[in-house]
Amino acid sequence: MVLTPKQQEYIKKAPKFDEHFSESFKNPEYVQAWLEDSLTTFLNTGDVEEFVECLVDVVKNSKRGEISRIANETGLNRSNLYDIMNGKVTPRIDTAFKLIKGLGYKYEIKLESA
Repeated sequence: MVLTPKQQEYIKKAPKFDEHFSESFKNPEYVQAWLEDSLTTFLNTGDVEEFVECLVDVVKNSKRGEISRIANETGLNRSNLYDIMNGKVTPRIDTAFKLIKGLGYKYEIKLESA
């Protein structure tokens, strides 16, 4: 596909996805909505890997030193957290919930009859 010069110029000026994505995580309401949505999706699908990817996105887009702080607050091994962040291991669900708490959020799961 050949782009016109106008299209090429537009693409050059368009915000980069990674930059826009990272910028979104500076908004606490966005982060909370992101986590709520990922938790709801996890509870409906059971896909822990997707849930963990969402948690990793939040941690990676947090301020510097966040992994050390989370490790200290949650009692999780910092080396293990780095392995989770780099996709080397998938944490157990209890570890994922500790990450939510370490990020400063509370969660509530309620059952409703179908």
